[in-house]
Amino acid sequence: MMALPDYDKLDRPDASGLPLAWHLWGGDDQVGTLNNITPETVSAAARLVRRGKRFPLDLPIHVPLGMLGPGAHWIRGAAQQTLYKKTYAGLVIRDDKIDNLFLQSSTQWDGLSHVGDPHHGFYNGVQDAEVTQLPGTRNGIENFARFGIAGRAVLADLAGHFAAEGRKWDAVGSMVAGADDLRACLARQKVNLQPGDILLVRMGWVGRFLAATTGDERERLYRQRDYSGLSGGEDIWRFLWDSRVAAVASDTVTVEAWPLAEGQVSLHLAIARLGIVLGELFDLDALAEDSAATGDYTAFFTSSPLNVRGGTGAPPNAMAIR
Repeated sequence: MMALPDYDKLDRPDASGLPLAWHLWGGDDQVGTLNNITPETVSAAARLVRRGKRFPLDLPIHVPLGMLGPGAHWIRGAAQQTLYKKTYAGLVIRDDKIDNLFLQSSTQWDGLSHVGDPHHGFYNGVQDAEVTQLPGTRNGIENFARFGIAGRAVLADLAGHFAAEGRKWDAVGSMVAGADDLRACLARQKVNLQPGDILLVRMGWVGRFLAATTGDERERLYRQRDYSGLSGGEDIWRFLWDSRVAAVASDTVTVEAWPLAEGQVSLHLAIARLGIVLGELFDLDALAEDSAATGDYTAFFTSSPLNVRGGTGAPPNAMAIR
């Protein structure tokens, strides 16, 4: 494992006072904190598989936008599937295609070309003109696919933790969970983060959306855009960086609490400045239910993102195995 400077020792080259963690894994690096995954961390995580119980973590590709009316998102729409039928030489053949597939419309990894810093550019100094989706494009999601995402997943069931503490929490309402909340949750669960971990944070939004019994309720949950989530501030930046996690994914639309105020520090800015890998809309309820029953909040995790050249994000094809 490469020795990295602690968060408080990272360069801060501009008036924002925020750190810039570029070139620590080399000037050509395009996977950011996924570099915390090593052959050793993967091998150790594989030993967590004992029962062979599998937890697919992706939502169906049409969820949530296919369950909402038009214009639910300012740019993204629901995928549209077309089925083709043919007979040939005594065979009955089916084929299909998907139109209007936005790569971040359902469960997703955010790629390192998803968010740039307005002053410095994208992660590791990549500039807008280098994000082309043509040969030689930089920071595309295909780099995650080629790297291979696997290792130990740690579930931080914040929704369950707050319920056990008697603390009010709702998946909507722009409620904020900070780094101290994550620490307390992990302590309650008796698990410590290790370098290379994939941190899965359950806050309850996906379960709430899937349980909604009316279209009006689903529309309100999505369109009101008052998602509860992690703090976007430096407490979370520091926690994630110093924990040496490979990625953090949640069951919310935005991972961090939303909406953002003008000038507010955003966790999404850490994609550009730290190479933090974020995942959104992961389906964590079944995993959390099993964790509560067994007391085990770890699992072997694997993800093979859609290999799209220059993609700014992609479905993760993620699974936790115990």
